[in-house]
Amino acid sequence: MYKTAGIYLEKGKPALPFTNRVVINPGKLIRLPGLKKLRLKEQIDFICSSQTFTVSRTADKWFVAFMLDAQKIPPIIHPIKRIGVDLGVKVLATCSDGTFYDMPVTTKKAKIKLGKLQFRNRNKVLGNKKLKIRASNNARRYYTQLARQHSRIANIPQDTTQKMTTDISRKSAVIRIEDLNVQGMIANHKLAQAVSNNCFYEIRRQLTYKQPFYGTKVELVDRWYPSSKMCSKCHHIQQMSLSDRIFLCKSGCGNIRDRDENASINLKDAPIDKIRSA
Repeated sequence: MYKTAGIYLEKGKPALPFTNRVVINPGKLIRLPGLKKLRLKEQIDFICSSQTFTVSRTADKWFVAFMLDAQKIPPIIHPIKRIGVDLGVKVLATCSDGTFYDMPVTTKKAKIKLGKLQFRNRNKVLGNKKLKIRASNNARRYYTQLARQHSRIANIPQDTTQKMTTDISRKSAVIRIEDLNVQGMIANHKLAQAVSNNCFYEIRRQLTYKQPFYGTKVELVDRWYPSSKMCSKCHHIQQMSLSDRIFLCKSGCGNIRDRDENASINLKDAPIDKIRSA
């Protein structure tokens, strides 16, 4: 159990808010009631104030989150009018303008490191409250290392998806994505891990809540629309297996494209009756 400015915060419990009005001076430092100065991630260039500060703890690090009383002016002009985004297993996202986004290799390395850490410490006396066995000092250090590694595994996909959705929102006015049945895809044990790692629903959620910030409009294409099976040039529909990574049109139009790129173009050009707002 940890004490912060008169408030006890237990490890693993929800974050607790401060409700005091605090004036924030320009710069990268902020002082909360009863706490020392804290460094901000982004610099504030003006004097402002905020009332609610949420203090949370992840692994052995403390974080303070707050909101400024200011409105963000969204951009009026976007370089691209409309873009289609196809989410996949091999590649995280493929856009109709030819842009590809992939999950970093460090995610797999971090999971391997976590497995090795757990295996090497499998015989440690970790403590048991029911049996009144106290955890050793080495066990406490192991708990800290374990929490750091879990935090790193969670932060890598979050950082990747945030950067990707921000980049897409900045360059396109209308964003079209497929209305995927994520719950049904996770039920397939062959795709469950890849779908969970690529954060399909999280990408959709981030694109949706960033609409007022960047002046974008997110549209969902019907999940039964054959974006992967249809030729983006002549609209011929043919059967495609998951192992086929190149789309070769069999109607004779000569269209040869990457499977995901072909699907993203079809999402961009989807008919109105197959589209709804997010």
